Amino acid sequence: MGILTQTEGRRRFSLGGRCLLGRHPACDVRLEDARVSGEHASLHWRGDTWELRDLGSKNGTFLEGRRLVPGERVALQAGQSFLLGPSGTGFQLVDAGPPAARARHATSGRVQESAGSLLVLPDDEHPLASIFLEGSGRWLLESCEERRHVADQERLLLGGEEWVLELPSATTETLEGDVSGLESLHLKIGVSRDEEHVVVTLVHGNQHTVLAPRSHHYLLATLARIRLKEHELPEAERGWVERDMLCQMLATDSNKLNVDIHRVRKQLSTLGIQDAASIVERRSGTGQLRLGVRSVEVFSL
Repeated sequence: MGILTQTEGRRRFSLGGRCLLGRHPACDVRLEDARVSGEHASLHWRGDTWELRDLGSKNGTFLEGRRLVPGERVALQAGQSFLLGPSGTGFQLVDAGPPAARARHATSGRVQESAGSLLVLPDDEHPLASIFLEGSGRWLLESCEERRHVADQERLLLGGEEWVLELPSATTETLEGDVSGLESLHLKIGVSRDEEHVVVTLVHGNQHTVLAPRSHHYLLATLARIRLKEHELPEAERGWVERDMLCQMLATDSNKLNVDIHRVRKQLSTLGIQDAASIVERRSGTGQLRLGVRSVEVFSL
């Protein structure tokens, strides 16, 4: 993820696909410095590098001591520093990675950042919607009420509050290291005889990852049992359950169920699972859900 730090005070900013610096209240990086113009400079992600641009500021933007020509665009590498004005506020690009999905509260300016490729709004404690990248390369919004595609800079109303989405293109959502998708995973779920404890292990080749215990793991165990029970059905029809029926089986309500779905998705996303949001699939227009992992086993602890 692109990270910018301010030289004085060491303020740290995570970068969306575009970042505006200046004194204007609408700027992503707002500065109370009379030497800085209202909209002084900008940073943009260009698919493989960050680009710094002076926006015709009065006192100029200086990269490595050289004043940029107004409107000039220059590549900014990790470790490089620039100044807004010859002796003004300084910044350094400390991480030149691609931007991550995030959303900005339209009123307060508060930013909610994604975990991996999953963005939860308005926050982790009160999740009303998940936004994630699907296989086609488009961003998908999913909540109890709807399931639809969304776009960069789209305004979204959730719980009476407006958010502005900052969604990088699919080409910037690069996967690093040995990241796996759900299709390549085997899920081992151990359940105690009293049904009080659940241990979930992700198996990828010879690698075994035991997830930190969470209450929402019982949701996975329940969905896994339904999928395994219907093993003779075609894959497309296997494992689906009505939301109301699932709530009865879990002795919960739809709000708590929704929270658990968001939390299990985030837990996998933070591990770098490529399509973590599909751990629980929703069938459009039906209210049905199922476990999104085909290879799964449930056993007694």
